[in-house]
Amino acid sequence: MDEVYLRMDEAAIAQARIDALVREYQGKLARYLRRMVGDAEAALDLTQDVFLAAFRMLSADPNRELTAGWLYRAATNGAISYMRRKKILRMLPFDREIDRGDWRLDERSAESVDLQAALARLPSDQSAAVLLTSYAGYSSQEAAEMLGTSADAVRQRVCRAMRILRTILAENRETR
Repeated sequence: MDEVYLRMDEAAIAQARIDALVREYQGKLARYLRRMVGDAEAALDLTQDVFLAAFRMLSADPNRELTAGWLYRAATNGAISYMRRKKILRMLPFDREIDRGDWRLDERSAESVDLQAALARLPSDQSAAVLLTSYAGYSSQEAAEMLGTSADAVRQRVCRAMRILRTILAENRETR
């Protein structure tokens, strides 16, 4: 009988921990994923998948430590998988219409929309490195741990991505 109560306590602990993680990181992860995949609805689905995976892990081991790094790594991996599946299913033009209704006001500016379109043209490993370091504020070392690579590789990806972004944004300014 004591095992039943112990299991109930562990389930309550897991639920309380996941509730706290959702409150703290749901909005941040959704914005990060929206910037990565360019689709608000897909970003919300991916965010939900991250928290479902976290809940499963905590249900199995309520004392396991889940950090922001783990959440962002799971989100990044989910976004990369989503973008790969999406490429396999169909090729879409880069200038497709993006639903901006759910974006924050500062994300709707012309510059932000141009940046979103430019980020969508980057390889997924480069966009993940840029978003983790520049947008989410992680160091190169922290981003490397999340992406399963070295800090030098993250810095190289960011440098390459920034060169590409500058070129794309300059081309956009010239065509206006």
